[in-house]
Amino acid sequence: MEKVNQKQNAVLCILQARMGSTRLPGKVLLKVRGTPLLEYEIMRVKFSKTIDKIVIATTTNKEDDEIEKLARRIGIDCFRGSEKDVLDRYYQCALLYPKFSSIVRITGDCPLIDPGVIDEVVSLFQKGHFDYVSNIELGKETFPNGTDVEVLTREALVELAANASLASEREHVTLYIRRRKEKFKTTNVNAVRDFSHIRFTVDYLEDFEVVKFLIEHSAIDATYLQHVSLLMDNPNIMAKNMHIVRNEGLKKLSEENRLRPPSSRSDA
Repeated sequence: MEKVNQKQNAVLCILQARMGSTRLPGKVLLKVRGTPLLEYEIMRVKFSKTIDKIVIATTTNKEDDEIEKLARRIGIDCFRGSEKDVLDRYYQCALLYPKFSSIVRITGDCPLIDPGVIDEVVSLFQKGHFDYVSNIELGKETFPNGTDVEVLTREALVELAANASLASEREHVTLYIRRRKEKFKTTNVNAVRDFSHIRFTVDYLEDFEVVKFLIEHSAIDATYLQHVSLLMDNPNIMAKNMHIVRNEGLKKLSEENRLRPPSSRSDA
């Protein structure tokens, strides 16, 4: 999937994925109807009208050989880099594709990612000439967890790689921008109403059970609103993962950052 020659401002989607999840090991290759979740997610991303190329960014760990094998089988480029320094993994990956001026960040635990939402975020990013646009601004989330999309300029990624020094900022890739929004032109995309309590991500076994049901009972190109409607019609399924707190770790980091004196923030 590559349309670089068809447009000047090409968009590269870097999809991070690894096997070593502590909560649900190997989750990205769990299968529904014989298809690994990561492959299903990529099939959905390919419906996007704004993404020109997809690359999987995984780690150099031996266990992630399986992800590289999947990428090779389905004809998707695969970059391998640091496990802990995810920001560097993105940066080093992007260096290999200098023709792309915009970088979309998607994670491999979002098999129900909505290509229409991707296009909405990317389109706003391009029209407004932003440095960074997402639909996951902390405390203002309205989309279901698992439809997360971020897009940033290549220049912003270079600045992040050079200046983000905290371990949390290296792990969460765009946290540096979200903590220092005054330095960047950013905005957030909102859903038609607040669906932030709904989980389409796969972090726990309960999440997988919900996603499995949705995949088995919907079309490959179903929208997030269609998935929401399906859950509303099946409250027993929706209840399976409703007890899980969204972004609990990031919220703790945000609170720690808010309470930290300005002089202790790393802006190097």
